[in-house]
Amino acid sequence: MTYNQKKSAAAWRKAIPASGFRPKTPLEWNRLQRASIIAAYYMYRDLGKTKAEAKRIATLIHGGFAGRLILEAAFSDNSEVGVSS
Repeated sequence: MTYNQKKSAAAWRKAIPASGFRPKTPLEWNRLQRASIIAAYYMYRDLGKTKAEAKRIATLIHGGFAGRLILEAAFSDNSEVGVSS
């Protein structure tokens, strides 16, 4: 495991919600979104991006409304996204 992969995994571990899976409070959602940005940053660093490029791309994709939407879609059950069983 590379240094960047270890840092990414550590960010995800620190953001695990109290329930063990789905975030319930705004604070848990914010922690999870921050971990998503950090993990993306290290992924882009592993792919050879400079620190500034990695930070810009990670924040652009995983920060703000777009990042929150990605997380909520990932944690939603099928009924919330219109997928039938």
